Amino acid sequence: MSLSFHPTYGLAAGVDTRDVSRALKSLKLIEAGTTRINRNGRSRVSILPAGGSKSSGTRKDPGRDACNANRRSKSVLIDL
Repeated sequence: MSLSFHPTYGLAAGVDTRDVSRALKSLKLIEAGTTRINRNGRSRVSILPAGGSKSSGTRKDPGRDACNANRRSKSVLIDL
């Protein structure tokens, strides 16, 4: 978890766990544009906003989130 608190970058993060409660708690703590739970590798779901946080990106694109500069959004992908 300590790597997820990098002061500059926050494009994507991944968590592998069997504990659903721990997975959901980590979603609140991790500052990343996309967080994958139990998903290896790259995946792109075109209906989800894409982009990072901190210096990894200043907005989410595509979607409504790209127009809303005052809100942070996070895409979450979970395999149980």
